[in-house]
Amino acid sequence: MSSNTDNLPPYQEKQPFNEVTAPVASPPAGRIAGSVQTCSIRDNQVDYLKITRNSATSYDICLTIDPTPLYRIQLVSSFNKIGNIQIFSSSDSTVPIAAARLSANPKSKSEPIATICTSSPAVPDALWRPMARKTGTFSIHEYQSDIPIVTVPGLAAKPHRFLWMSRHLSEPFYRLEWDGPLPMTPASLSGDSKRGDEYVFATVARKSAEGEANLVEIRRGGGLEFELTVILQLFVILHFSQVELI
Repeated sequence: MSSNTDNLPPYQEKQPFNEVTAPVASPPAGRIAGSVQTCSIRDNQVDYLKITRNSATSYDICLTIDPTPLYRIQLVSSFNKIGNIQIFSSSDSTVPIAAARLSANPKSKSEPIATICTSSPAVPDALWRPMARKTGTFSIHEYQSDIPIVTVPGLAAKPHRFLWMSRHLSEPFYRLEWDGPLPMTPASLSGDSKRGDEYVFATVARKSAEGEANLVEIRRGGGLEFELTVILQLFVILHFSQVELI
């Protein structure tokens, strides 16, 4: 008599089931840019810089929250082919990274009062941009220039017209304003009567006898060339105003 198990297949251990699954996508970050963070001039965020005087011809730049010098400003009174106002990185005091040349004839109406270079001013073919006095009897702005600025994160800096206001402000302030419509803003929404703080890209407060420091409030996101130009032009204005930072 045969067993009921004679026709069953041989016994085998049960093998583990290996399920092949598709890779799981990371959960969406809620924005196309994902986790990428950018900073734009339209964010209206600012950095605060402090300018400290070392001597009559030398100054350091640092953040107000960190006293470590980031850059050094050197004033050269005698003729210098690189520039009368030079900015050096704190890590290299031999070659300036930016400079300004002062005009030998500042009263001329046909010549700029200074030229500014924010990239390798020591090389022969360096690009120098003019800075001029603002013309017009009723203008509240004293100086004007085209400053390279990053308007869209990730794109190259392009020159844009800026205006300096100094003598029409109460001491000890200087202010840099954007001229014309702001980026991505229709001209109909940017008339003179509608200009607010969003048009102010830098404000300088000179140290006084009662003040704590020489402070620069500067718009974040404009790029290094923009920030270096602001510092150089500030010292150009101080020079022609016969004012020194203390």
